[in-house]
Amino acid sequence: MKNKLKPYRSAIAQGLSTRAMARVLNIPTTTAWRRANKIKVTGALVHGNTGHQNRKPNPDKHRIIDAANKYIGFSIAHTVELLFKRDGITVNPETLRRWLNRPKIRKAPKQRARRECREAFGELLQIDGSFHNWFGDKKSCMINIVDDATNMCELRFDGQETIESACHAAWAWIKKYGVPRAFYADGRNMYHLNPDAPHNFFTAMCQALGIRVILAHSPQAKGRVERFNGVHQHRLIPLLRLDGVRDMESANKYLENYIMEHNRRFRREPRNLVDAHTRLPDWAETIDDVCVISVERQLNNDWTFSYNGKIYHIPRQSVYPPAKSKVQLRIGISGRITAYCRRSVFNVQ
Repeated sequence: MKNKLKPYRSAIAQGLSTRAMARVLNIPTTTAWRRANKIKVTGALVHGNTGHQNRKPNPDKHRIIDAANKYIGFSIAHTVELLFKRDGITVNPETLRRWLNRPKIRKAPKQRARRECREAFGELLQIDGSFHNWFGDKKSCMINIVDDATNMCELRFDGQETIESACHAAWAWIKKYGVPRAFYADGRNMYHLNPDAPHNFFTAMCQALGIRVILAHSPQAKGRVERFNGVHQHRLIPLLRLDGVRDMESANKYLENYIMEHNRRFRREPRNLVDAHTRLPDWAETIDDVCVISVERQLNNDWTFSYNGKIYHIPRQSVYPPAKSKVQLRIGISGRITAYCRRSVFNVQ
């Protein structure tokens, strides 16, 4: 500041006029006149509002900070929501960020052109598994289904990202909203059937209900479900810890209310208000009716057949051994096996 004052004090000491001072300092005449008067009166060039607080202090600041400290690990936006919902406190997010001395996270610039979302609810569902430490140090998987048009979601915890876990999550969606037109999933054997791969329940369910499976060839291709995986990791894990949920069974029950709140918070209106879901067929009453695979086995002379390393027996239909008969098996996702032989149906245990 002394170096800034020096040329002004030198000009004043020399008795220069305001116009001469402005010409020497290369500033407007009115500026030279104003600054010279301020230096003569106050001896400095300090703004008059220096040291004054522009905004009024919030009398509830310390109470809000104490309440916000309960939600350690939550983002600022999520903390503001919880303060309003659980404590009845309304506070501006940026004000709370400043009080808690939290840095503002800046997102990296987008590198890809975004694909336009589908127009109607149920036209395309993105499905993916999110591996994370949901319950402490042990990793588990959360199956996440997101509607491309509305951001509506369905969640389910499981130990691994398996065909069965994906089928149960998809069946929960179908029971709530109906049969979607298509699933958008990873290009892996779990969600589709290669020519050399065995049958799987997910493909069987989609074929039975007429659902198309579209394969993604990169994580960026299904960016919406990937982004919501991160949203759930930031919002759900602190909530599970805050509410004392420590095991998978309790977490799946906890998800019922969480999904309702999440869909209310993040749902958006589709461009086309016509629901693209179709009605579930009358014959599909349980998940075993749609998640079922068919295989064929040779019926032995003692009316037995083998499947998956086990020997099964069906009631004799004749005193004579079967003449090279085949058994058609329908295996449900729950493990129920139904055998069809010579126009007869048997439930195999």
